[in-house]
Amino acid sequence: MAGRRPSPLLAFALLALAAFRAGAEPPPAKPAKPAKDWEDWEVELLAYGWLPAVDGSLERPNGRTEHFSMGALDLLEDLELGAMGRASVRWRRWLVLVDGLWTKLDQGESVQRNRLRIDADVELQMALAQALAGYRVLSRPGGLFGHASAGDERVFGADLVAGANYTWLDTELRLEREAIGPLPPRERRLESSNDWLAPAVGLRLQNDFTSRIRLETLATAGGFGVGDAPDVSWQVTTLLSFRFTEHWLVSAGHRVYAADGDDVDVRLHGAMVGVGYRF
Repeated sequence: MAGRRPSPLLAFALLALAAFRAGAEPPPAKPAKPAKDWEDWEVELLAYGWLPAVDGSLERPNGRTEHFSMGALDLLEDLELGAMGRASVRWRRWLVLVDGLWTKLDQGESVQRNRLRIDADVELQMALAQALAGYRVLSRPGGLFGHASAGDERVFGADLVAGANYTWLDTELRLEREAIGPLPPRERRLESSNDWLAPAVGLRLQNDFTSRIRLETLATAGGFGVGDAPDVSWQVTTLLSFRFTEHWLVSAGHRVYAADGDDVDVRLHGAMVGVGYRF
């Protein structure tokens, strides 16, 4: 006995049910793209203040060595003007670092001997600038102590850098003698200015503890007796940064700068604080 053919209505219902089930099933998932361990660009601008203490020694022509020191608070009292800032630009694994500061200090004293009075005023201007280029030789996603996950922006990076340091020192001493009887007043000025440009090499380490907290240490060495530069100069800067918005951040840390030459050895060390913008 021949089977009955299904009615057109039943065939349409079966096709509609099959189409509904096929549409209800989710499409196959696309393979996830591998996460990058660094973004293509990162720019950070930081305006900061550095208040160092000063320690050093100066060898006189007669062979004697004089030691000198000045505390950070004493330096603050003599500070007249200052400007400090740094910029860090990274494209993929390539980077450029620029850091500069300028300060002007002024200190005055008076010496009275009987009727003789001499006013002395010392003005010191100092500028330090550093320009470095480098390459990220190590990049660990997830940070030094974490594990990488999808969308995790934390990175531990090690950068090799090389460039140049520029130093400028200008000192002016003004001596004034008041009039004494028939002797007229007298003024004398003594000025000394030195600057040098020298190569520098170094290492920068960065670690993201979270997506908002980063620790950075930059250590460089330079000088090497090139031109008028000291035999050895070095500096180490450590900054802990907290990004309190998507772009704005605050930083706090410490910097040490030292220069060892034939006649002068000097070291500046003190706290740093700053406000920056990162994008």
